[in-house]
Amino acid sequence: MRRLVWIAVCAALAGCPKGKEEVPDAGPPIDPGPDALTEKEPNERPDQALALVRDAVVTGALSADPSKQDEDWYRLAPSTARTADITLSGIPGVDVTLEVYDRDRNRLGSVNSEGEGKPERFPNLFVEGERFVRVASARKGSGGAYTLTLSYRRPNDGEEREPNDRAVDAHPLTLGQAVAAYIGHSGDEDWYRVELPAPEAALPPSTETSPPSTETPPPPPTEAPPPTPPTEAAPPAEGMAAPPEEASAPTEGIVPPEALGGDAGVPGAVAQGGDAGTPPPPEPPSVALKIDLSALDGVRPELSVLSAAEAPLFTLRGKEGEALSLRNIGVRATDRMVYVVVKSGWMGTGKEARRAYNATTAYTLSVSLEEAGANAELEPNDELYKATPLTSAGFKEGFLAPKSDVDHYVLRTSEPLLAKVELSGVDRLDLVLSAVEPPTGEGAQETVTLRANDGAVKEPERLNNVSCREACYFRVESATRKIDGKWVKDFENADLPYRISVTTVPDNGSEESEPNNTAARATELMFGKPLRGTVYPVKDVDYYRLDLSDRPVRTSLRATLLGILKVDVGLYLHRMGEDGKLSLVQTADRAKGDQPETIRYSAEPGVYVLEVRDTKNRESNFQDAYQLSVEEGE
Repeated sequence: MRRLVWIAVCAALAGCPKGKEEVPDAGPPIDPGPDALTEKEPNERPDQALALVRDAVVTGALSADPSKQDEDWYRLAPSTARTADITLSGIPGVDVTLEVYDRDRNRLGSVNSEGEGKPERFPNLFVEGERFVRVASARKGSGGAYTLTLSYRRPNDGEEREPNDRAVDAHPLTLGQAVAAYIGHSGDEDWYRVELPAPEAALPPSTETSPPSTETPPPPPTEAPPPTPPTEAAPPAEGMAAPPEEASAPTEGIVPPEALGGDAGVPGAVAQGGDAGTPPPPEPPSVALKIDLSALDGVRPELSVLSAAEAPLFTLRGKEGEALSLRNIGVRATDRMVYVVVKSGWMGTGKEARRAYNATTAYTLSVSLEEAGANAELEPNDELYKATPLTSAGFKEGFLAPKSDVDHYVLRTSEPLLAKVELSGVDRLDLVLSAVEPPTGEGAQETVTLRANDGAVKEPERLNNVSCREACYFRVESATRKIDGKWVKDFENADLPYRISVTTVPDNGSEESEPNNTAARATELMFGKPLRGTVYPVKDVDYYRLDLSDRPVRTSLRATLLGILKVDVGLYLHRMGEDGKLSLVQTADRAKGDQPETIRYSAEPGVYVLEVRDTKNRESNFQDAYQLSVEEGE
């Protein structure tokens, strides 16, 4: 009867349920949150460790037994590969430590960045399979309650995998790609393994040893290269200021080069047709790297590049919270692999010295090949013995970054040469170009013999007629400027390179030989043999030595100086005493511009020095040459 009633009710309601009733969609599962666990003693060994397979908050305690140090072990065993963030709360009066071990109980790392009562954290431990974590106090006889908080997340592509503080654990880093990482505790070191291309593939197709130009490239240097017109110079790189063009003809009033009895030419003009001597042996090939490291608040970054044998090739310590953009870091092209190591540098002094860290913010690191290829400077070259090699009629491209960067270059030759060095201007940079002599004895310092800083921001610098015998060194750096009452180096540009180029001529005695800005360095002068020189940079002084000490009687001499445009050159005759000091005996500095100056003097036997300079010490002219000659008689 009841069955019939039920059928009737169903019919009245237009149907009955068939089979199982449908369950409404409840949406995604509710996250129950981390497991709330309590450590279980005994857990002093890895085989007694409490397993943590998912997020957890563990309440535990370390006993304060002075006879035995208490330690608690935990086993991290997620079902799939995960990155673990572990935080150990502080215990009042106790210095706690976190240690990480692999499945075979080999210690992988230790975190003890803070002092008593402070927490410790490992923000990005990579766990594949299982890892063990040991919690202990740094000293026996101290303990108390603590909380261990663990959270897992899926590993991200392009992220370091801790621990990677050894070469064998180095994170593989592909050229041109960035990696995100943490300096998660004070002792954290992040090692990266960078594979380098084979030598034939190291340079991009667009990077050749000759400067980029729209003109037809010169023939390959299988024989002596053809003479280059005096006005031609290496074209500036993209984004750099080009130096003013040089005149192709001598200034009016100056004797032409062919009248000097030799190939004198305009000082600094490109004269490659002459025999510049046997070229030195080629330098070993090299590869230049670009390395970018983002800023990290509160951390002073320290970055190193090591060879496959872990030999240091480059090291730099930045400033606190400063990003590093390192250019032209040099490594050998024969190296197939290098390591890049990032860690926190020391801050403070004495007992206050410490390595800071930042467990909440990731930094990014990228390594790539420089586009300049074989023409790139090679860092580190901040010291003379690490100078980047230059070649005659060649160039290099370099960067000044960070602000304290100093770049050294060396030109080696087997025979005496005169070198003209040009340094292009770069936006945001006030550059200084110097000629430097290495130390001559133990404990001695290098000597800056010439210094050019005529230009301001974005303007080029030059040095003319620098004497090169075996080797000459050049330094590129930024100028100082006054900020808040202090003179500091405050120029850098890690985006646009400068270009340093060199052209040479044989030192045949027809041109001044810089440096000759002191009597001790004076260029030798002989009767009837004119010499040419330039007043450059500003305040340049050129000394010429005339030795009459073997003359038995007075000598009548006539010294003539042919002037140049823009500069009011003066001529000054000094006699050198036995003590090496100079005494002025005659002056000719009344003319203007390119008008000549003449000194007539009856000289007693001795050594004389002729001085040429701008009468007001405020003008210079790198392009036009004066001519100095001395004749006997009235």
